[in-house]
Parts: sequence; C-alpha cells; structure tokens
Amino acid sequence: QLDSLGIGTAASGTTGEIRATNDVTAFYSSDIALKENIVNIPDPLEALKKLNGVLFDWKKDYIDSRGGEDGYFVRKKDVGVIAQEVEKVLPEAVAQRKDGIKAVKYDRLTCLLIEAVKKLSEKVETLSKEKN
Repeated sequence: QLDSLGIGTAASGTTGEIRATNDVTAFYSSDIALKENIVNIPDPLEALKKLNGVLFDWKKDYIDSRGGEDGYFVRKKDVGVIAQEVEKVLPEAVAQRKDGIKAVKYDRLTCLLIEAVKKLSEKVETLSKEKN
C-alpha cells in the first residue's frame, strides 16, 4: 500500500492520488451479461441543459494542498463542470469523498452526451423531412 504514486513523475504526496505523465489505460466492465433493468436516459437534452461547462480558477489552498501549481497536473486556470449541478441530473456520475468534497466521474457523462446527440439527430431528421 502506497500513499501516493507517480509514474514518470514524482508522487504528489496527496494520499490516494496517482499521477502519470503518459496515458493511463483502464477498462470498465460493460458487458450486457452483467446488467439488468436497462433503460435509456430519459430526457437527455433537458438534463444537459441543466449542466454548465465552466472555466474557473482553483482556490489557492486547493492548489497548495495538491503540491502547488505545476502547469501539468495542477493549474490555476481550469475547465470542468460543477459536481452539485451534475448530481441533480445524473447522481450516478458524482461521488462524495470522505472529506465531504464531491467529485465527478467524467467518464459517466459520456452516456448522457450519446443520448443527447441521438435526440438532436432525430430532431434534425424530422426538420429535414418537413422541409422536403
């Protein structure tokens, strides 16, 4: 057991953090054989409208707790979403850490985007047919 791990870089010193300077390859079990009660995400466009992609600055104490700004892993200016907004529309994509801070499982947002694109495609097809 390690507190933190650095692959190709120094460990951050933050317990539970892994940093790597190259790709991190991971796979999630997604086989239908492991799933039940499967339904498409309802109203994906409405859910997506409730989320905001934001540009923001991390607070100094957060940057300091992560080992300081390094321009690679930790930068003052960043981009993302707000966990509390995501939690309202897709709670499965948010986890709360032991310290009470909420974290977004960004990979889980992909399924919402897939369903939203499908709905938009349907709307475009319908509008195209109405014009012809």
